[in-house]
Amino acid sequence: PIPGLGGRARGDAMPAVPITDSGNLFGAMQFSEACGEAGIQPIVGCLLPLARGDVQGAGNGRPPPPDRLPVLAQNQAGYGNLVKLVSRAFLKPEPGETPHVTWADLERHADGLIALTGGPEGPVGRLLSDGQTTAAEAALGRLQRFFPGRLYVELMRHGLDVEARIEPALLDLAYDRELPLVATNDVYFATADMYQAQDVLLCIAGGNTLNDEERRRLTPGHRFKS
Repeated sequence: PIPGLGGRARGDAMPAVPITDSGNLFGAMQFSEACGEAGIQPIVGCLLPLARGDVQGAGNGRPPPPDRLPVLAQNQAGYGNLVKLVSRAFLKPEPGETPHVTWADLERHADGLIALTGGPEGPVGRLLSDGQTTAAEAALGRLQRFFPGRLYVELMRHGLDVEARIEPALLDLAYDRELPLVATNDVYFATADMYQAQDVLLCIAGGNTLNDEERRRLTPGHRFKS
């Protein structure tokens, strides 16, 4: 359980569940209404697109894709800051740029928000997977300053090699800095038997075929877990 995010549910249901849309809050209202009807506390969050602070470009003159940082609204102030950050992600960048927030934006609007490190696509995990341990430690320290007592080191197990490769380093960083751990799952479908249908949808969205080796793939582990 995460401090500050209590809740009650009927029967044996989970007491609370979050939503973290990628870069937006589009699903928050419908999600919250559905949770309320089920007696479950909704937690509103977002996978913030965070501009990388450790590289200058992607080799083609364009900035690399942003990292993905999960943040959860802990209280009303946090929800207000979350709305500001999501708005800045779309309104502040120059035309043609990928929506993103900067580390400075994050620092200014961190109050009332709980942050997770983000798995392999977060600023810490991505640096660890690239072999940049020192930079990963610096990024974690920066997040710890922005979110004192409100930062969790995130562990994911979807069956991906990168997750297993960076997990020992994430554990070491968490223990060294006395940061709590949280197990999360990146959910794309409800149950394991929906995996094949989701794989077909990814092919349709990307204009690929199922036999393409280089296309985007998920695993059966990207389902909703208790």
